[in-house]
Amino acid sequence: MSPRTCAALGAAALTVLTLTGCAQVLEQADRFLLETGGPIFGAVDFDEVDRDDPFAGSPAADYGVEFETPEPAAQGDFTAEQVEWAQDRARLLLEAVYLDTDAVFHEDNSEFTGLLTGQSREWYMDNLGHEDPELDSRHLPFNLTPGTAEPIGDEIRVDGRMWAEAARDDYDQDYLAVHTEYVVVYPVARPGDPVSTRLVVTHLGEVSFYDLGDGTLEAWPNWYRGVAPAHCLPDEFMFTPAYADERPEGEQPRGRQQDAYDLEDTREHEGCGTVGYT
Repeated sequence: MSPRTCAALGAAALTVLTLTGCAQVLEQADRFLLETGGPIFGAVDFDEVDRDDPFAGSPAADYGVEFETPEPAAQGDFTAEQVEWAQDRARLLLEAVYLDTDAVFHEDNSEFTGLLTGQSREWYMDNLGHEDPELDSRHLPFNLTPGTAEPIGDEIRVDGRMWAEAARDDYDQDYLAVHTEYVVVYPVARPGDPVSTRLVVTHLGEVSFYDLGDGTLEAWPNWYRGVAPAHCLPDEFMFTPAYADERPEGEQPRGRQQDAYDLEDTREHEGCGTVGYT
């Protein structure tokens, strides 16, 4: 998982780190069949998700289906009403990025874009497709490569928390930070094939809210993520799921095997890591 940094061109500073995907680790017998060209289908079942109970056997079986906001309380110079509004806006941004299936599976990020305002929206639109990958605002949405996955069932599972606190940026400006730490799980299948997996997204970061001087707040999303199992493709802002019958493409996974559901692994790891079954 290699972080990329993106600096905002507006009045506030925006740093966006995007973690490349982590290709799934195959069991030894499965890997042998792939490497030798053996009769994979019929010998190994790569339809890993129970279509009738897609979260069974995973930590996501106990997860919820929404991003919950905590009870608001005043933080520094920010009132409880401002904190409540900021937490609700952070929730809406997360829903637009992770729970809008048109965005995730069909790259329609209009709901997310519509929630940005002022200089934040201007920065986002001006830097879409920037020639420097480190400045491309495509880091913010979460999109799968079209045609690589279709959802199983009608639920996306979510676990984690958000909390607010007064903060100060590198330019000595005060702002309200709404921290967001979540695991989001998608049961997906390769379209047209009996091959499936649970795609696990670990999300870390915050939404920074700046007072425009009249009590209204402007949101600047600032986050990074890990995605597994996914191919570690260079300079790609869409993620391509790595199914168990595939060899890793792009950068090869390395290092100790990680728990795809563990936020601390995402926080601490750099490069393209290996993960266990999701």
